[in-house]
Amino acid sequence: MTWTSKLKHLATTDVAGHVSTDPNVIERAPANTSVSFTPLELYGATARCSHLSFVNPLIATAESDTVKKLVEPHVDNISNDFAILASANKFKDFVKSYFTGTVATGLANLAMINESYVWSDHFENVGGGNANHTRKPDFVFGGHSVGVALMESKGSRSGTLGGFDRDVLDGYTGQIEPHLGSTVGGAIATHGYCIGAWLKSTTNAELRVHYTKIPAPPGGAGDAARPPLATIQRHNFATAFSLAHSPQLGAELRLGESRYSEIGFLRTHWLGRYWLTYIGLGMADWRRYAELDFEFRHYLGMGTRPLPWRGPFIFAVEETVAAAALRTFLGRDRSSDAEEVSPLEEGVRRAAREYRGEEDGGGAVFADGLAIFDQARIKLEFEPVLWDIGKARFLP
Repeated sequence: MTWTSKLKHLATTDVAGHVSTDPNVIERAPANTSVSFTPLELYGATARCSHLSFVNPLIATAESDTVKKLVEPHVDNISNDFAILASANKFKDFVKSYFTGTVATGLANLAMINESYVWSDHFENVGGGNANHTRKPDFVFGGHSVGVALMESKGSRSGTLGGFDRDVLDGYTGQIEPHLGSTVGGAIATHGYCIGAWLKSTTNAELRVHYTKIPAPPGGAGDAARPPLATIQRHNFATAFSLAHSPQLGAELRLGESRYSEIGFLRTHWLGRYWLTYIGLGMADWRRYAELDFEFRHYLGMGTRPLPWRGPFIFAVEETVAAAALRTFLGRDRSSDAEEVSPLEEGVRRAAREYRGEEDGGGAVFADGLAIFDQARIKLEFEPVLWDIGKARFLP
């Protein structure tokens, strides 16, 4: 039976620390021995990791559906342990490489979220690091209680475990370690991880993690300091709104300014919360529909209704988080970057996992407020709403 709803568990079977004497570095060993996730959580994680630059949400949802169709038949819906079945061995070499790398990156992303890192983006987008080293990590992660960490992901379904462990070691020493203590996104990168997904077993995959250690026991002043996370949050939400709304809004969030006074969204209700997504129109079209209210309402209907396009997945951002991010990173007052957006409550993510509709599941929620919905399994209706940039609120 293909993987459609089963909550999977992935164990961390090897953890190796690397001592650094840099005074800016802290130690934060992995606190969890396993990570749990649903199919949609993995597909959503792979989508947000796949694109270095902005992508049309219609393309992203189709790509997520491609990953779903690639992964779903090769993972069972019975076992508690995550593993890739032998049926995936029939892929051609170039498909095997894409399949393994995509799954491994998504798993590494979920492992970081499991360690309380809330916001992230590609290292190249955030910027910084040690300019004397050309090899760079994949991602920058941040969280209020955990600081700023670099992360590199590795994955393999072939060769030997010893050879793969050497690859993970090289990922840490060659792509993480040289950038520790450097400024990344306006804050010091105080620690990092190379997370390897060993996917060769057909019964239980495993994670192999290399992380930053310090000579003295952790818990000193370095751990207590709370670094500025506004830049990492800005880039995180640029990616989130690129998936949930448009490449243009993502780019404007990254720059911190918009040429429009209003931004149109579609709002839906699920799990007692409102979620904001988009319809695929250009922002200029939204402005035209807002100004010609009768046409805007005629196009979408006076009340709520299903989306007029039927993609496989919908990305959305929880409304209170969306409002905080838009107010902070797209407001008229650029000094508001000093404010930071709070994570979404953990209970919302649990409720998404426990949701039972017409079929099990149907949606997944991440700590930064991004959600992914499977339109084939959850029925949602939408109404238009406008964000007024000047007033920093949604118009009634």
